[in-house]
Amino acid sequence: MKKLLVLAALSMAAAPAMASKARVEALGNDASLVDIQTAFVNPADMMFVGDQATFEFGSSSTAGYTYDGAGGYTASTTPHAEGGFFKTLSWGKVGAYLGHKNDTSNLFIDRVNNTLAGAGFHSTTGALLNEQNPLDLFYGNDMGGLKYGVNVHYSNSQSQDNTTIGKQTENTLGASFGVRSDVWNAWVRAGLAGDTKSTDLATYAPELKSKGLYGVGGGYWFDTIYVYANYQYAKGTSTIAGTDQDITNQVWSLGMVNNHKVEGGNFFYGISYAYNQIDAGSTVGKTTDQGLPLIMGLEVDANSWLTLRGSVTQTVLYGENKTEAAATTKDQLTNDTVVAAGAGIKWGKINLDATLAGAVNGQVNGNNLLANGSLTYMF
Repeated sequence: MKKLLVLAALSMAAAPAMASKARVEALGNDASLVDIQTAFVNPADMMFVGDQATFEFGSSSTAGYTYDGAGGYTASTTPHAEGGFFKTLSWGKVGAYLGHKNDTSNLFIDRVNNTLAGAGFHSTTGALLNEQNPLDLFYGNDMGGLKYGVNVHYSNSQSQDNTTIGKQTENTLGASFGVRSDVWNAWVRAGLAGDTKSTDLATYAPELKSKGLYGVGGGYWFDTIYVYANYQYAKGTSTIAGTDQDITNQVWSLGMVNNHKVEGGNFFYGISYAYNQIDAGSTVGKTTDQGLPLIMGLEVDANSWLTLRGSVTQTVLYGENKTEAAATTKDQLTNDTVVAAGAGIKWGKINLDATLAGAVNGQVNGNNLLANGSLTYMF
């Protein structure tokens, strides 16, 4: 048991010094990570990172999807600006964060946008808004070695354009609770309210009303191996061709990650089963993605002021992307290899993290050398 606790602590030791989207993305969203960014899934993770203020560089653009000019929408890949702080007080640990979009609700909105557009039920301007200017408030504490955290998430906005789109509104309210010990963790999330609507002056008035959103998950350390399972479900009603239609999205994963301490850092690898399905009823159809993604990654201290990290992910053995509509399409094990790399520069109490972005031809140059940057100050 002592060895187990030590190994679990080592796997999380880097989090207080490096906490950012850039770090998480460079490490391929490794499920065994503990970071400020993972606190948005399990709020108890805030208790395992140091007191700090962090600022994520990015765009303040409003749309999660933009019209591609060919009858559909494409997702925006521009990093979104966000930032906040976590601070320990005599009565617990508190945090406040601006601009972090909830993954569950926004992925649901984005997939609904894409699904309806692909089926011809969106106009060229009437995409549904995802979250705008969200606010997150955190509180955490320790109960005899078991740490817990609570998070409340809120977003509400309105936009008026009387020439093309008309009026766009969105609101989101949710809460999550999590616990974590040195060897296991669990979390639960619930959406308390949600609605996004776009009044297109030309043709459609798309709307998505939340009818339920929740998620549960957790994991356990078996020596160096972290085993985990997550499930998320979202249901909403959208007007399709003048008729209200229920749309559901189910996402779940089951996997393991093995961590190995190497000189100056950590090497990890793992595999999981991932499933993502959106069902828009008989009018639009059903889209299902599933497969066995494999991940390998490394995070090491090159010296006292520089940390380097990288990862590669790819679906292996089994993978399927299937769309069931008027004409069923199906792809299996098409190219999906993703390589990510990043660096962290430490200067006293200040950390600068960034991903090393490459062009589509694989070349890295000075124009995209340090992308998705973040600045963290340790109190």
